[in-house]
Amino acid sequence: MTAQAGSVEREVAFEDLFFSTTDRKGVIDGSNTVFCHYAQYSMDELLGAPHNIIRHPDMPGGVFHIMWDLLLSGRPMAGYVANLAADGATYWVFATITPLGDGFLSVRQRPCVTDTFRTAAALYDQVRPAELEARREGAGRAQAARSGAETIQEAIAGLGFADYSDFIRHAVPAEVAARRAATSWTAPDPRDPVDGVTRGLVDAAISVDRALDTQEAALAELEALSGALAEASARTVGSVAQLDGAVMSATSASREVSDTQPVLAKVARPLAETSGWLRGAFDELARLLGRARLGISELQLRNALARLHDETLAEFAREMAASEAPERAPVYVQQLCHALEETATTVTREMAMTHAILDDVADALIEVQEKMLEFQRLLATWRLLIPRYGLSRQLDPYTGPIDEQLNAGLTLIGQVRELAQQCVTSARRLDAEPLSTAVGAVVDAREAAVHAA
Repeated sequence: MTAQAGSVEREVAFEDLFFSTTDRKGVIDGSNTVFCHYAQYSMDELLGAPHNIIRHPDMPGGVFHIMWDLLLSGRPMAGYVANLAADGATYWVFATITPLGDGFLSVRQRPCVTDTFRTAAALYDQVRPAELEARREGAGRAQAARSGAETIQEAIAGLGFADYSDFIRHAVPAEVAARRAATSWTAPDPRDPVDGVTRGLVDAAISVDRALDTQEAALAELEALSGALAEASARTVGSVAQLDGAVMSATSASREVSDTQPVLAKVARPLAETSGWLRGAFDELARLLGRARLGISELQLRNALARLHDETLAEFAREMAASEAPERAPVYVQQLCHALEETATTVTREMAMTHAILDDVADALIEVQEKMLEFQRLLATWRLLIPRYGLSRQLDPYTGPIDEQLNAGLTLIGQVRELAQQCVTSARRLDAEPLSTAVGAVVDAREAAVHAA
């Protein structure tokens, strides 16, 4: 998206992280001074003003339509946003917005994933003119924004995402990770307080960061597992077709020799029954695999938001220690602590849910494995009857799909067994205790801040 004619672009520094809090209507009731710097408004001008005071006229209304739909349903929002400062400068941010009590917390950083950022900006260049054209043709502001939101959702789907929330689950962890790779907020900082309330806040935030670090290996393992689950889900379609093909061939061949060798039909009947059970089991397994992948993505999102809120708290404590924070800093500390506590609580809840889903997937996979072994034994028994009764020449046209299933089935059984073990192992590594303990330190630091104020 190009900047407004005549304006300059102000680049957000990698190390800068700024926040604002609003009520349910989007009226600003808190922020840090970094926000004031980029917006070029004083704190007095920002407090009590609608957040769209910094809205860039070239931003599509569809983005904000999606934002309110998500936030009012209790979901987080994230996206690339161009803002317009009071001096006419444009500055781009990657913004996350999460529900906080009766309002919302927005944290902004520099866009760090260049390809995704450029894709979003190019999309805005298409959507905004279309919205303006709709307005010229008589559509109201809300109707044009709704149309823009639909266009954005279609574009998101074209990029391979199920919906905008799916895009958020991808973009937030990627942006947070990219920024962390370029900065190190846990390293000693000249603004670090020596002691007191602000020192306690920084130390508590660092302890949360270390607790989140302990989950990195588990999250990386879960990400690999998510890919394996996607492949397994795709294989179920081919597996069902192959099972059906083998059963159809066995049934047709048995019917052809039913007068002379009825034993083949007798063995083929349980084959059909077992195949029918597996067909239903594969459908249920595909549903469970989808739930597991969604749970893993949601956990990664919440973990990234926890990191972002954690760093925001630490940076604001440093701002306070350097006497750079606004007068209402103690109130904002309370808000930031509550935001971190809520986000961390969501992380632990998502961990428990993901653990339960993976256990369900593992149980389903083990059950499918056992039934597939039963099917393979039945099919192998049926196949051995053909040469035993001298029917190889007569039934040769039917044996191709059966032999394919006998060979492929063993491979699939091994893959199912391995995937079940991966689910069990990954679930066991999800441990919420370190994070819960670290968040307890944040609660203590918050209480100390309350008493100090």
